[in-house]
Amino acid sequence: MITFNSSAIQSISDVSNENEVTIVFNNGKPYTYEVADVNAWNNDLNEVLSEDESVGRFVNRAIKVGILKQIPVSV
Repeated sequence: MITFNSSAIQSISDVSNENEVTIVFNNGKPYTYEVADVNAWNNDLNEVLSEDESVGRFVNRAIKVGILKQIPVSV
C-alpha cells in the first residue's frame, strides 16, 4: 500500500500480478483499475510523490488518457 496525503485519495495499492491497482477514494469507496503500462505508471507515480504533486490530479489524468481503465465490479 502506498501512503501519502491527498484531499481526494485515501490509498493506492501496489500493482498486482494481473496489472491491477486498487484506489480507495476519501469517500471510502475502492475502485480497481487495469494498468495499461505498469512501468510508466510506477515511474510517474513515484515522480508525483517525490515532487509532492497532486496525487488526485495524477490519477484523474491517468483515467482520462486510458492509462487506468476501471474494472467493473461483479455482482
